[in-house]
Amino acid sequence: MTRLQLEQHPDKLIDYMIFRNVRNIAELITLLKSGKMNSVILSENMIVSPLHLAVAANRALHNEKNKAMKTKSINTEIILCLSPNNNISQSLTRFGLNVNSYNVISLSVADSREALLEKIQDLKSKVKADLVNDCRGFQYDDYEVYDVYGISKEELSVDSLENSVITRIATKV
Repeated sequence: MTRLQLEQHPDKLIDYMIFRNVRNIAELITLLKSGKMNSVILSENMIVSPLHLAVAANRALHNEKNKAMKTKSINTEIILCLSPNNNISQSLTRFGLNVNSYNVISLSVADSREALLEKIQDLKSKVKADLVNDCRGFQYDDYEVYDVYGISKEELSVDSLENSVITRIATKV
C-alpha cells in the first residue's frame, strides 16, 4: 500500500494498492454493486500515475466538503473525477472495475488510521490477486488513455502524458 498526501485535506488518509492477475473479478463486481466494499477499485489500464489518483481524490474530497458532489458516495465521486467529462455511467464503465479487468488499483479514503487499516484488510481478504509494489509503475493502455482524454501525438511532443491527463481532469467544469 502507498499513501497519497493531500495538503488540502490533511484530515483524510488515502492509500492505494495495485493488484495484478485478479482471479475473482465477477465476485468483486458483485460486492461493489451490493455496497459490501467501501473502497474504489479501478481498472489499472486507465490510470497513468499516483498523481492522477491524487488529483481525482483531491477534487472529490473538495466536492464532498463543499456539498457539491454529483454522485452519492465519495468512492463514485473519485471515479467521476478521473473522467474528462461529467457522465457518471460512462465514468464508471471506463474507469471502474469490469469483467475484462485483470490488473486493478484500489483506493481507500478514511478519517482515521483504524478505519483505513480496516478497509485495507477488507480489500486484501476479498481480492484474490497478487499485491504488487508500485515501483514498477502503472500498466496503463497508452492508446485508450489518448482516446478517452483526446490527447494527440502533437500534444505529447511538447508535454507529458501525465500532465495532459491531469490538466483535463483538473480543469473539468
